[in-house]
Amino acid sequence: MGRLVIPNVKQMADGRVYFRRKVEGRDTYHRLPPIDSPEFAAEYQRLSRPVPERPKPADGTLAKLVANYRASSEYRGIQSSDTKENYGRYLDMIVEVDGHRTVRGVKPVHVKKMRDRHQDKPGKANNWLTVFRLLMAFAAQNGDRDDNPASGIKALKIGEHQPWPAPLLRVALKVASPMTRLAIATGLCSGQRVSDVIRMQYGWIRDGIMELTQAKTGVDVAIPMHPFWLEELARLPRSAVTLLYDRSGKPFGTTGAIQARLRDLMEHEEVREVLEDLVAADVIPEGTTFTFHGLRKNACCYLLELGLSDASVGGILGMSPAMVRHYGKKARALMIAREAAAKVLGGTVIPLAGVQPVQGLKKA
Repeated sequence: MGRLVIPNVKQMADGRVYFRRKVEGRDTYHRLPPIDSPEFAAEYQRLSRPVPERPKPADGTLAKLVANYRASSEYRGIQSSDTKENYGRYLDMIVEVDGHRTVRGVKPVHVKKMRDRHQDKPGKANNWLTVFRLLMAFAAQNGDRDDNPASGIKALKIGEHQPWPAPLLRVALKVASPMTRLAIATGLCSGQRVSDVIRMQYGWIRDGIMELTQAKTGVDVAIPMHPFWLEELARLPRSAVTLLYDRSGKPFGTTGAIQARLRDLMEHEEVREVLEDLVAADVIPEGTTFTFHGLRKNACCYLLELGLSDASVGGILGMSPAMVRHYGKKARALMIAREAAAKVLGGTVIPLAGVQPVQGLKKA
């Protein structure tokens, strides 16, 4: 299928369509209805009209602080394009909703209330808090205020990314499209974030080792490539320098297309049936969701079960030993149980005749 060619319109790999226009010198993207929708033409015309200039933000306001932060070396120096794009969305949100507030007037109680606007979506609330905390730190460093009112505000509790159960992995690999299947295999075998998985190149493979620098952390990792991963790579043609590519043969520009493919995969009839069976068997709670990041936890548990140390697992996955212990706590508990099984099963639960009772215990 050919690519969409309409001025200022960008079609994503998953088919979504966006209108691109300049707002205050920056590219902004606005979701359009599907190209075959009756509403497409009207929305395209609306977005094609010139954007009225916003009044310049007043000195001392959050809107002005955001403008200064965007122009700073701190913001421009963010290496990951995904991170910068994500921060940008929340900075826009801060300007739109709270841009009129004064920087010096923000107190911890205000930060808490602003965070709690999004409490129905804890992940969004915590992302907002992260960006606002950075913004207030920037203000303090530049003399706009004396402290950071967001430093003591805690993030909301949020469910962890769950490792994919084996039945889910099997059915997902069975029904996924070839490229989505390769993405899952790459995440499972490399244990890397999706932002690094879409960057992986054939030129980074040396003697069966995938070498890369993580975009988010700058940590260098070297990952032994499992035979399953190599087999999956061999199934698809090398249409790009990267392992993964979109339907036009180009590397994925952002993580959005992969994330969208996984969301669609989780709605597949066979996948839904497996998830329902796992809930019925009390393997997972009802409503549990599985994301690409959960594959990172799968990889961590697998390496621990092979007997690698926390430091070795961390070196392969680009995690701290503390994070390895956190990700692998369930796997380690099972390993300990297996190691202890022989002794536990070989012991005597009910004392035999003539065996002295343990001191300090009373007879029933």
